[in-house]
Amino acid sequence: MSPNQELFPMTFVVFDMEWNQPIPYIPAPIDPKILPGEIIEIGAVKVTMRSENDYTLSRPFSITVRPEYYKIMNRQVSRVINKSTSDLKSGLPFLEAYQLFMEFCGENYVLCAWGDSDISILKANLKIHGQSSEINERFLDIQPLFGRVGENTAQQRSVAYAVDFYRIPQTDDFHSADKDAWYEARILKETLIDYFAIMAKTPDRDSSFPDLMTYISNPNLTTQYRWRSAAFPTEKEALKATISEKLVCPICATELQPEIEWFSSGHTHLSLWKCLQHNLLSGKIRAKKTPKQEFYGAGQLRFVNGNAARYVREKWQEKLDGVKERTEIANKNEEKCEEM
Repeated sequence: MSPNQELFPMTFVVFDMEWNQPIPYIPAPIDPKILPGEIIEIGAVKVTMRSENDYTLSRPFSITVRPEYYKIMNRQVSRVINKSTSDLKSGLPFLEAYQLFMEFCGENYVLCAWGDSDISILKANLKIHGQSSEINERFLDIQPLFGRVGENTAQQRSVAYAVDFYRIPQTDDFHSADKDAWYEARILKETLIDYFAIMAKTPDRDSSFPDLMTYISNPNLTTQYRWRSAAFPTEKEALKATISEKLVCPICATELQPEIEWFSSGHTHLSLWKCLQHNLLSGKIRAKKTPKQEFYGAGQLRFVNGNAARYVREKWQEKLDGVKERTEIANKNEEKCEEM
């Protein structure tokens, strides 16, 4: 039996949205901070994964949404998605369109997108229409997974770049929700094939190559835990007291398991933790001054996705590489002194 057998079958719903934005010189009917973008198009494709090499892509789902707030097309948005103000007069109301999208998604799926901007816009649109902003509990950001698997980089690549990377035939232009969802679904498929190929070559699962599930996070987990130490005469004492805090999951209160212990990165201390039920959290600590010129430590613990977790891992690796380099230089200097 494959060591990844528990993953199969799995359905990924890759979705993409286009949205209009307020026009700076026209008074907006609603605070743009509350609604930074109003959805005007939703596209999606299902990717059903039955094994490491068995994938089925559905026909694209596509629906046009008629806006209620930003009814005049923003020129900058228009240049990108090639839509005009007249195009905004057609389509379904948002809630009807969203219901059809939910019916397409079905049950027991992982929601996917390229980046997390679509998630924040979707939540804002749900909230402005009087709905709960909570969405599917499993979300996969394809962008960092592609970067890690395809190129072993944390650099953010575009969909067009990934299409070229995998030599996917470009039959349609980008910046149409259903077309972009189709391209992103193809990229996800190729990335997953490569992922399992890499895992097959490294059955011991080198800790530097994260498990697929670490890239799947709950976008509804926004609870954070903050704490601070007492005031101390020195920064070192304040940091030591803050680091000694016993950390538990902000949701289920179970004790967290350390993946990367506290380490210094510039003026900040970072760490990575795991809750067996709610996945990964990152920790951050900084020393601050009181009006009396004493020091206290301010700590923060928050849920993170695979991309944010990788940031901590890379900073930790940089720290290790730096220590290794300094050790090698010290050893060489010591050898030179012995030769003299």
